[in-house]
Amino acid sequence: MKLRRLEAADAPAFQRLRIEGFALQPREFRYAPEDEADMPLTEVAARLARDFVVGVFQGDTLVGIAGLTRHGGVKINHKALLWGMYLRAEFRGEGGADMLMSAILDHARGRVEIVTLTAMKDNPRALAFYRRWGFVAYGAEPAAVKYEGSYFDETLMSLRLG
Repeated sequence: MKLRRLEAADAPAFQRLRIEGFALQPREFRYAPEDEADMPLTEVAARLARDFVVGVFQGDTLVGIAGLTRHGGVKINHKALLWGMYLRAEFRGEGGADMLMSAILDHARGRVEIVTLTAMKDNPRALAFYRRWGFVAYGAEPAAVKYEGSYFDETLMSLRLG
């Protein structure tokens, strides 16, 4: 597997992978496939140009993604949000998620002091992964997501960078 920052030209593959993740793991993400499918590729490309988004490739195929968005505003620009982390199931356990996280945190260091994220409270694999990287839960948002009539809580996590 190889990793690189995604560019505007990667927008179609990036969008397809996000839609796949939302469809295959509807209870792990706060967005639904139609949220991403309705987004024009020009907007997806603009997101890739604006945010720091990395992808893991197996050959020429994008199999994993993660993004980092720095908060705007004088009082909160010391923080960034890690979002959209997804790795196809068949590539889990091979180091791809660690490659994504390492790239995100390497980029964040020297730019921000704190990286935040949210993860579904009932996603123990994701929570354990983030804890292994030093993220600490600092709260929960009850009923953060409503899907098929059920509510799901999100765990709020942060990592202070040295």
